[in-house]
Amino acid sequence: MKKKVPVKLEDLINEVEIQMDETFTFINTQSGEVITLSREEMRAAEDEEPLEKYPDWQRENIEKAVKIIEDENEEYLNFTLRNEFHEYEIIEEFIGTLSEGEVQEELSEAIQGRGAFRRFKDGIREHDVEKQWYEFKEKKVKELVIEWCEEKGLVIEE
Repeated sequence: MKKKVPVKLEDLINEVEIQMDETFTFINTQSGEVITLSREEMRAAEDEEPLEKYPDWQRENIEKAVKIIEDENEEYLNFTLRNEFHEYEIIEEFIGTLSEGEVQEELSEAIQGRGAFRRFKDGIREHDVEKQWYEFKEKKVKELVIEWCEEKGLVIEE
């Protein structure tokens, strides 16, 4: 394996925040490129589907998916962290940082059951702690990404 190049921390943080169930994210350790592919693109690469079946805009991603699947030099790292990023746990931790009282109690109740995320978002606006929440969440995502990069031996660029 060749020398790994630094990866932009901001790119990785953005990727964690937008990851969806139907996408996979990889890091090219030789270029630092962060690559997001859809389940359909990965499946097309695995099944060796003819590229002509796909629109031009998707062909490039399928070609990247093929390279990732056939990667014998371990140039690509799977950065699909959806199983390691649990926003609900971060919300609970955030609520615990708020001073005891009505706000903490109301937000704790808001995150129970169906519609918890929507009620939480409404609650942080209502209690004017929205800015605090987003700063807290950003810090937690940054910590997750830095820890993951350290485990994988990746150099990050701030």
